[in-house]
Amino acid sequence: MQRSLVGACLSVVLLAGCSSGSGPQTPTVGTPAGPGTPYASQDDQSDEVGSNQPVEPLSVAPPEPGTKPPLQPATQAPPPPPGDTAPCKTAQLSARVIRQLGTGKTGPGVGLVILTNLGSRECALSGWPVVGLTSKGTALSVPATKVNRPHKPVGMLLKPRRTAFAGIQWRGCPPTATGCRTGDGFRVGAPGSTSIPAELAGFSSAEKKGFPVSAIVVGSLQPTTTDILNW
Repeated sequence: MQRSLVGACLSVVLLAGCSSGSGPQTPTVGTPAGPGTPYASQDDQSDEVGSNQPVEPLSVAPPEPGTKPPLQPATQAPPPPPGDTAPCKTAQLSARVIRQLGTGKTGPGVGLVILTNLGSRECALSGWPVVGLTSKGTALSVPATKVNRPHKPVGMLLKPRRTAFAGIQWRGCPPTATGCRTGDGFRVGAPGSTSIPAELAGFSSAEKKGFPVSAIVVGSLQPTTTDILNW
């Protein structure tokens, strides 16, 4: 039965979202962020899964008209992290933003935020990452809105060398418009902590020179990439 269940999980996109049906458990992040593996499922992995194999970039499918509600700012506080584990601090994390395929030239920019625990101890995550726009390392004033996408945040335990994920969108604008800022990178951090320059991946040469942004929308931190960008 267990091997049949693992086999079923392999057919699911990004190897995520399969459950043994044994009841609710505390989400524990458990996938290495090894070289050549930009991101992967956070489900507990067996040797048959091959968690260190490369994963293709996530494609963000354009929503069908009327199928998804408009984005609304999250107003509630995130749930407390599980147990007595100390919250993750940005100083013990690495941060990456991987540019995604997006919804076309007229849609917002889309990115996958990856936070990896570089420390030797487990830490707790709950809520939304800190995300800001930068230009040559200098922070730019752009509003950032937290949303419950793909759903409300969950409390997670981030083991050493493991990763957590969040989706972000940035709204383009005419460079000369009021409130429009041209950035070339992002600063990212753990909830309630400071931020650090994020490593960028998948951005075009033109974007690395600068891209106009009027606002950033930040999704909740999750232990898997299941629906992480399908807003």
